[in-house]
Amino acid sequence: MLSLSQNKIDLLILYRDYDGAMAAINEQLNQKPDAGLFFRKSMILKRQMLYPEALQELNNAVSLDSLNTSYLEERADLYESLGNYDSAINDYKNALLIDPNDMSAKFNMGQTYIRITEYDNAVNIFSDVYKADSTNVIYTKYFALAAYKAEKYRLAVSLYEKYIVLNPNDLTAYLNMSRAYGEMKEDSAAFKTLILAKQKFPDNKTVDLRLANSLFVWKKYEKACQSYKDYMAKYDTTIPVLTNYGICLYYTRHEQEAINELEKCYCASPNDPFINFYLGASHKRLAEYDLAAKYIEFAIYISMPEFLPEMYHHLGLVYGNMREFEKSVEALKKAYELDIRKVEILFEIATTYEEFNSDKTLALHYYNSYLKEAGESGSNADYALSRINMIREKLFFDK
Repeated sequence: MLSLSQNKIDLLILYRDYDGAMAAINEQLNQKPDAGLFFRKSMILKRQMLYPEALQELNNAVSLDSLNTSYLEERADLYESLGNYDSAINDYKNALLIDPNDMSAKFNMGQTYIRITEYDNAVNIFSDVYKADSTNVIYTKYFALAAYKAEKYRLAVSLYEKYIVLNPNDLTAYLNMSRAYGEMKEDSAAFKTLILAKQKFPDNKTVDLRLANSLFVWKKYEKACQSYKDYMAKYDTTIPVLTNYGICLYYTRHEQEAINELEKCYCASPNDPFINFYLGASHKRLAEYDLAAKYIEFAIYISMPEFLPEMYHHLGLVYGNMREFEKSVEALKKAYELDIRKVEILFEIATTYEEFNSDKTLALHYYNSYLKEAGESGSNADYALSRINMIREKLFFDK
């Protein structure tokens, strides 16, 4: 009789007569508690977006039948919807203790691990799921995603390569695989993947922008410049896109065009250190040193620490061109102080001292420091050595 009533309830739920189904369930529960009825009541409440109430009814179902994995998995899903991820994981684990081969529980638990950024755990779970059925498209997709998120890039690309063959219409797969190749410093493979994405999605804004940005990051400035031009011809232009385009113009020796584009960016974002720096660098190339110094000085003032050495280096060169040698040396010393790997700056300090300071011992000191740090591999080692010999000879005769 109870089974017949539950079939009637299932039909009411199927036809979305939730009020009728709830009335029938409550009538049955008044006679006798039943896990299946509590479960159905929970499903109705969930469909009505009454998640806390649905959870309470599901708790009743689990208390009556704690070995039913369907109840545990459904409760895990409710816990996750309410943000209680620890309880969700615990229910999935309990379901797997009851049935270790429950692929649904494993799969859903793996997804939960991804959501809470426990990517290594997700990889382990999806590895088991994938071993059970490596032909399953969805298993392959999420195993690849977990590996990608866990920064296991070689595993991720091997899975994505297989997955794209099975499902070539998933844009995210191409983008993730390209980025994974990029993280592995395999730029040609990353570029090839983006070209495949471009062929598959020829008018996709995300693909076009990723292609342009990737070329920019890889310092393929000529190609990046064209890609940004194509992008801006088709879509709305944002400040980051216009900034990168301006920087590409600088590196491709189109300084005036770079200034024109970067000035547009400056009007919208005057406190951006990159915009200021590349405006300064472009003006420096055009021998407009006053403007160059102002932009680079402000870029230094607002810049993040990791970019300061290069900015001080450029500022030192600008001051040198302006014949303000003391400021030039001060900026170059600051650049070297911030990044002692830039040993060529020592050579530039030496030549600057030699040009403006009558006391050549300072130049001699920095030439010696340069050779000590750079060794014979220094790009200006031969010249530095010749200047050392000449300065020493001059100092000897002056005595």
